[in-house]
Amino acid sequence: MESRPAAARLLRSWKVWTVALSMAFAVSGCVQGQRASDTGDPGFPFGPSAISTQTLAYVQDIKPILDRDCLSCHGVRDVAGNYSVRSYADVMSGQRPGDASSSLVVDCSPGGSMYRYFTGDAVTEATMVFRWMVYYNALENR
Repeated sequence: MESRPAAARLLRSWKVWTVALSMAFAVSGCVQGQRASDTGDPGFPFGPSAISTQTLAYVQDIKPILDRDCLSCHGVRDVAGNYSVRSYADVMSGQRPGDASSSLVVDCSPGGSMYRYFTGDAVTEATMVFRWMVYYNALENR
C-alpha cells in the first residue's frame, strides 16, 4: 500500500514537469532573435577604448606605438630582455600570431610588465596590440 501513493506522487510530479517544460518551449519559440545594435569595438578584453573597427596592421598602427614607447629599451643600443622592436621581423621573433598568450600580448596587457610604459591611453594601446596580434594575426601592412 505504501508504494501506491509514492507512485501516484511520482506520476503527478512528472506531469507537472512535462507541462512546465512544454510551456517553456512554447514561450521560447515566441522570442525572435535580433541583430546586435552595438557594432562598435568593446575593447575586449581590456575595456572600452578609442579604437575604431578598422583592420590593424604593424606599419600603420603598431610600429608608431612601439617606436614611441618601447624602442628606447628594446632598440638599437639596448635590447632589454633580449627582445627588439627595431623591425617587424624583430617584433615577431618568438610570437605566435592569433595567440593571446604570445609574450607581446601578455607583457603589454594591463598588469603586464610593459603596460606601465605606454605614454598615451594605455588601455587603447594595449587593446590595439591585442587586436593586432590576435584578431588580425599580426598583419604587417594593410
